[in-house]
Amino acid sequence: MKKYAVLSMDVEDWYHLDYFNKDECNQNQSTMDGLDIYLDILDQYDIKTTFFIVGELVEKLKDKIEIIKRKGHEICLHSYAHKRPLQLSLEDFKKDTILGVESFKNFTNTDVKGYRAPCFSLDRDRLDILRELGFEFDSSKIKFDAHDLYGRINISDFQDTDTNIYKKANFYEFEASTVEFLNKNLPVSGGGYLRIFPWFLTKGLLKRFFKTNKHYFFYIHPFEFSENYNIKVPENTNFKTKIRFNMGRKSVENKMHKLIKLLKQNNYEFVTFNQIIKNET
Repeated sequence: MKKYAVLSMDVEDWYHLDYFNKDECNQNQSTMDGLDIYLDILDQYDIKTTFFIVGELVEKLKDKIEIIKRKGHEICLHSYAHKRPLQLSLEDFKKDTILGVESFKNFTNTDVKGYRAPCFSLDRDRLDILRELGFEFDSSKIKFDAHDLYGRINISDFQDTDTNIYKKANFYEFEASTVEFLNKNLPVSGGGYLRIFPWFLTKGLLKRFFKTNKHYFFYIHPFEFSENYNIKVPENTNFKTKIRFNMGRKSVENKMHKLIKLLKQNNYEFVTFNQIIKNET
C-alpha cells in the first residue's frame, strides 16, 4: 500500500500574512530567503513537491521559478494578490484568479493547474469557478473549525477516493491533514503548528495520525524558514500578532528535518499533487 506525503509550500512574503495590513508594511523587507533554505532541504532528501505561488510575486521570482521547475517541482497558484477569496465577490475572485494565471503565462510560460486559497478561505461557489477556469485540483480544504479564517467547502457530491482525496469528474480536492483528538480535529500539517507546538506533541499527534490515515498533506511558508529575524512590523501591530509571527521560527528548520525523517520511517513516498492525480488515473 503506497502512502503519499506532499510537503507543499505557499510562496508569499511576510507582509502577505492576513494578520498584517499589507499597505502598512515596508515591503522592501523580505523573508524570501526562506524559499532557498527550503529548496536546499528538499535537495538534501531528493524530495519533489508542490509550490503554490502568489501571482503578484511571479515577475520578481521568475528566475527562481525556473529553478524550481528545473528541479522537478510543481508550480501552482496561491491567488494573485493574497486576498482571502471569501472577502471577494465571485466576480472579483474570478478576476483575481485569472490575473494570477496570466502572470505565470506571461513571465514564466507556466500553465498552472492547481490552486490553494489564502487562509484556506474557499467555499463551493468559488471552487466551481476554479473548475470552470480549467484547474485540475484545489487544496483549500481543512477540517479545523477553531480557526475563524478558514472556509467551509461543500463537496458532498464528490467521490471520496482515498484518505483526504476527493474527486468530481476530472477535478480533485486535496484536504490538509488533521487528526481527531478528544473529539476534535487538530492540524498535524502547517508551518505555524510545526513552529509553535513542541516537537514531542507534534510527534505524538503524527503517530496517532499514521494509525488511521494513509496520505499526509503538509504546507509551510518562506517566512517560517527565513533567517531575517529583524523584520520591522507596523507600529500598531499588537503583542499577540508579534508573538504569532516570530514564535518558533528559529526551531522550524530542525523540526522540518525531524518531520521528514519521521515520514520516511513510516514509509511515506514524497510526491507532488500532480503525481498523485497521475497515479489515480
